[in-house]
Amino acid sequence: MKQPTGRLAPIHDNANPNGAPFFAPEDMVNASELREFLFCERAWFLSRQGYQVSAQAESQRAAGVVFHEARAAAANRGSSPGAIWWAVILALAGIALLLLELWIGSR
Repeated sequence: MKQPTGRLAPIHDNANPNGAPFFAPEDMVNASELREFLFCERAWFLSRQGYQVSAQAESQRAAGVVFHEARAAAANRGSSPGAIWWAVILALAGIALLLLELWIGSR
């Protein structure tokens, strides 16, 4: 395979043209750390500094995850297409009954 001739190095190569790495391994961020950073920048920074998460904070986070998953499940149940169709059918049946009463009452 032919090596690039310009100043650009291949994307997968973690080295400068002089052989030194662009980033030290301790400065690299993996996917788990990225998820933690997106959840809470301060928590990510403190964990990088060596601080540990307390057991109380872990239990609160777990309770929050359970709460939000339950809310999401309830919201998904409320917006099911079957429920919408039943509401439409019942509304049309009610309108049909009203029209029938008006028609019978006008005789």
